[in-house]
Amino acid sequence: MFNFEPANYIENTPKDSEFFILFEQSILTFSNENFIRPISSDELTWSYIEEEERHFLGFLDKKPCFVILSKNSNCELENSMFVDFRSALGRMPDQLFDVIARSIQIINWSKDHKYCGSCGNKMDRHLLERAMECSICKGQLVYPRISPCVIALIYRESEFLLAHNKNFPPGFYSTLAGFIEPGESVENALKREVDEEVGIKIKNLEYFASQAWPFPSQLMIGFYAEYESGELKPDGVEIDDAQWFSAENMPTNVPPANISISGRLIENFLKK
Repeated sequence: MFNFEPANYIENTPKDSEFFILFEQSILTFSNENFIRPISSDELTWSYIEEEERHFLGFLDKKPCFVILSKNSNCELENSMFVDFRSALGRMPDQLFDVIARSIQIINWSKDHKYCGSCGNKMDRHLLERAMECSICKGQLVYPRISPCVIALIYRESEFLLAHNKNFPPGFYSTLAGFIEPGESVENALKREVDEEVGIKIKNLEYFASQAWPFPSQLMIGFYAEYESGELKPDGVEIDDAQWFSAENMPTNVPPANISISGRLIENFLKK
């Protein structure tokens, strides 16, 4: 069981520190191990990883934890390999998902904000806050961007609605989701997305839970919602199929509950 405490600042890198190593859209793992884990200071020394940048994440089981962006995919540790983030989801222990998600989001934010959006000057990291700072535009701080999204399991008595996105593999169905627009409430965003994607009205929205989703920087806000009216009409742009399912009639593949809020919504509904 891991315990992670987020933090933004530490003076140095203690000897007992641990490190997640990223390169482009992949994370360092080991072919002879079932789960992704951070490497130790000693392993980092012998890995000969060429660091591009390093960020403090917080404390993992009270040990300082960092993410390192590598300049390349070279690593001298035995059985080491870089695995695509999405392909690695099944190997992320539940308790480490949050810290790995934080790693990915911080690296993506840092790479995307090297220069000031107002004057074009190179940005520097703020010493105490998780922010990039422009020395010319005084007070110009850029914090990590979080994109809020709504995601919902819509139900009709014992049935629930799942949809197939055009980008999904064949036979894979998930709950409906979408981004919240500027000036829009969470509730209105959910009603709009459902209407736009499958053409039905919903009611009785009930908050379930939230989850950081680092692809690249979403905060998924999960709900249950009851069907109100309308016939299913997939928009054909994002959604090419939507169906009512039940415990006795499940699609071939759905998101796993251990790492996905969509999977948790489905699992929790079936338990009820």
